[in-house]
Amino acid sequence: MPESPFDPDFDALVSKLLDEWKVPGLSIAVVHGDKTYSKAYGISELPDKKMTTDTLFPTCSTTKAFAALAASTAIQDSKDTDNPIDWNTPISAIIPEDFVLADDYATQHTTLEDALSHRSGLPDHGWMFTFTPNNMDSKTLVRSLRHLPLTDPPRTTYQYSNQMYASVSYALEQLTGEKLGSYMKKRIWDPLGMHDTYFSTQEVKDNPSTARRLVHGYTWLADGKGGYYYHLQKALSWMPNKGAGAMVSTVLDYTHWLRALIEKSGPLKGHDSLIKPRIFHFETGDVNLPSPYHGYALGWYVDNYRGENLYWHTGGWPGFSTYVGFLPKRKFGLVIMGNSDPARLACFQLAVYLMDRLLGPTSPHHTEQMSACLAKQREVVNEVFKPKDLEDTKQKVFPNLPDPPIPHSLPLEKYTGMYRYPANAWITLECTDGQLTADVSQGTLPSQLSLTHASGEFFIGQSKVLNLVSLQPFAVEFYIDSTGVVTKIGMLLEPAMKGEKIWFQRSLS
Repeated sequence: MPESPFDPDFDALVSKLLDEWKVPGLSIAVVHGDKTYSKAYGISELPDKKMTTDTLFPTCSTTKAFAALAASTAIQDSKDTDNPIDWNTPISAIIPEDFVLADDYATQHTTLEDALSHRSGLPDHGWMFTFTPNNMDSKTLVRSLRHLPLTDPPRTTYQYSNQMYASVSYALEQLTGEKLGSYMKKRIWDPLGMHDTYFSTQEVKDNPSTARRLVHGYTWLADGKGGYYYHLQKALSWMPNKGAGAMVSTVLDYTHWLRALIEKSGPLKGHDSLIKPRIFHFETGDVNLPSPYHGYALGWYVDNYRGENLYWHTGGWPGFSTYVGFLPKRKFGLVIMGNSDPARLACFQLAVYLMDRLLGPTSPHHTEQMSACLAKQREVVNEVFKPKDLEDTKQKVFPNLPDPPIPHSLPLEKYTGMYRYPANAWITLECTDGQLTADVSQGTLPSQLSLTHASGEFFIGQSKVLNLVSLQPFAVEFYIDSTGVVTKIGMLLEPAMKGEKIWFQRSLS
C-alpha cells in the first residue's frame, strides 16, 4: 500500500460509489502500523455542509464490541470480590427477577457469553422495533423477554439478537451500579483517548459544541413524480438500546480503538477472549464476504480473508451506516461511516478495495467470487426499491389460495380495535377506505401497517416506513370465537419461528 491509501484512484472509486449507492458523504480512517490516515468525502448535511473526519455518527451495532469489552472489564473487576463472575455466568444469576425467558432451562443456562455471541436461542424478533414503545426502559425490555418465543436451545444456533445485548447492558448496570455509558467512558473511552465519543444522540444534541458536528442521515426515495430526493432521517433513539447500538463517535476516535485491538495494548484486558469465535453460521447477508461459513466472537464477526484473520462488524439504521474491521497480522485496520442506508454497501466495497491493495494481487477465483458478491448486493437493493405487485405478494405469502378466494366472515369494521401482546406491544386497527390499517407510531421505527384480504380470515400484512418495506410482507390470521367475535390476530412476524405466529389479543372492554 502506498504511503497514504487516499490517492487519486481511491478518490475516484469513492466518487463512483457515492453516486452509485446514493450516499451524500463518507468519513474514513485507516491505521497501518504506527501511521493513521483519514479523509472525508461529500456532504454531512444537505445542501452543502462538508463531511469532515470529526463529523459525529451514530455508530449503531459497532457498539456491541464495546459492550463486550465492558463485560470483560466487569469480569476482571469481580475476581477479587465475594461474587466473581465470568463468561459462563448465567445472566439470571445477576438479575434473577428480571431475566426470565420462555423456557426454564434457557433462563437458568443462558450466559453472558451466549448473549454476546448471539447463540442464546432467542431469534431476532425485529418486529419489536415497530410494535413496542420507543420510550420503554431497559428493565421493561428485559422483563418482556419472557413473552418472546425461543426457537433453539442455548449454544446451538447463531441468531442475531439486539434484545440480548440490551439484557447484558442492563445486567452490567445492576452489577456495577453505574449507567453503562458512564462506565464505558470511565473504563474504556477515556483510557483509550476516545474523548469525542458519546452514549446517545440526545447527549450530542444537548451540547451546542457537538450538536453542530452531528451528521444528518438520509434515505433516497421516489417522489411519486418520476424523480427522487433525499429524505432526512432521525438518528437512532431507542431508550433500552444501550450496548446494542447507542454510541456516537468519529472515525478518528475509532482509530484509537482499532490500534488497541491490533496491538493488544492500552488499558484493555482480555483481548483474545473478545475475538475468539464462539459460534459459526452460514448466512449470506449483503455485506458478508464470499465464504462457506462465518464466525462470531463477542461483538465481532470473524472471517478468513485471503489467508488473513479479519475481525469486523457493521452498524446500521435508516440513514446511517458504519463498517469497522482489522487484520491484526498486518497491523491494519479501517473504519468507514456514511450517511445513508446503502452506504453500508459503499463501505463494504471500499473496505475490500483497501484490504486487497494491502494484500496484493488477487486470484481469478477471488475476483469472480467478489463480482458475484457485489452483484448480489445490487440485487438486494433493487428488491427493496422495486414496486411490489399485490398478486405476486399474495402468491409468496399464501401459495395455495383458493380461486376464487373465500370472503371474510364479518364486515371489516368488526375486525377493528386495539390488540395487545404481553411483551409491551400493541396495534390499533382501523378501517380506512375499505382496508384495515394501523398507524404504528409508538415504535422506534414508526410505520404504517396495512392488511390486504387474501382469503377467509387470512390477510397480507405490510409494514412500511416512508413507502419502504420495514418488514417483509407477512401472513395475518384473525380468530373468531363461537359467538362470532374477533378475539385475536396472529402475525407471522419472526421467520425463525417457521410458520408460528405472534398472537395479539383483542381488547374487548
